[in-house]
Amino acid sequence: MVVNKKINGLEISAVLYEELNKYLLKKDKLPKVVDISIGNDFAGQMYSKMKEKKITTNTLIDFISIHLNEISDMELIKYINRLNADQNITGIMLQLPLPNHTKEQERKILDMINVYKDVDGLTSIAAGALATQKDTLIPCTPLGIETLLKSYDISLAGKKVAILNRSNIVGKPLAELMLRNNATPIICHSKTKDLANITRDCDIVVAALNKQEFITADYIKPGAIVIDVGVHKNTLGKTVGDVNFNDVYDKVSLITPPIGAVGPMTICMLAYNSAKSLYGSEVNEVLETGIIKAKRLVKEKSK
Repeated sequence: MVVNKKINGLEISAVLYEELNKYLLKKDKLPKVVDISIGNDFAGQMYSKMKEKKITTNTLIDFISIHLNEISDMELIKYINRLNADQNITGIMLQLPLPNHTKEQERKILDMINVYKDVDGLTSIAAGALATQKDTLIPCTPLGIETLLKSYDISLAGKKVAILNRSNIVGKPLAELMLRNNATPIICHSKTKDLANITRDCDIVVAALNKQEFITADYIKPGAIVIDVGVHKNTLGKTVGDVNFNDVYDKVSLITPPIGAVGPMTICMLAYNSAKSLYGSEVNEVLETGIIKAKRLVKEKSK
């Protein structure tokens, strides 16, 4: 019997979108989100358009991509404040990184977003709430990873999780989510020594290094679960991840392919955050119901 080890984020997100739409159909007001991108970052612009297409296609959410070629910090802050004050706008997000900005400037601008409209979960208030176990809007990629693992009925309690990223967008919030699930997260980064010795001791490895096919079988212990956040085009034009998929496949128990797993779940969680920015913690129950249905789908597919 051939066992399919691929984690399918497209199938899981389809179940979750269906549950979210059932919820939104009962509401008098629908979320309206503005996604701001700035500058000439082609990849960032493409990602913004993809978010808009996926969310408007799969949900009832009004998702608007705004691209600005140039804007001063002061004008950007004024624009964010106008969106904060606009009661018709329920969510705001800012495509990162901002062009030619220091981390300090970027943080200052992010923190101008109303915490209740912060659908990316990137304000300092949202980060503090997550770290202190309060209900808040959570960055979409970590939330998508947690949701994928739950949907595949993976018990996280007691698991060692190597997180190869220390950013505010992925690594740090994911570590908080793993702690919330009683796992033991280990954050690794560019200065980490003996990385392979660390990852080989872990039950789950989350690769978000932005290094093409860097993680090979030598980094993975038998039966581990591998979550690949990286997306690259190799010299042949094929989409690959931070993990050498073919090299590690026989060694793992489950793995996300570079297409159709983490990416779709990130956008799906943005849709849930967009609903939560308007309707608050009751959306958590909608997500939990969706996860229960996704678990059933995974079990049926595995028979």
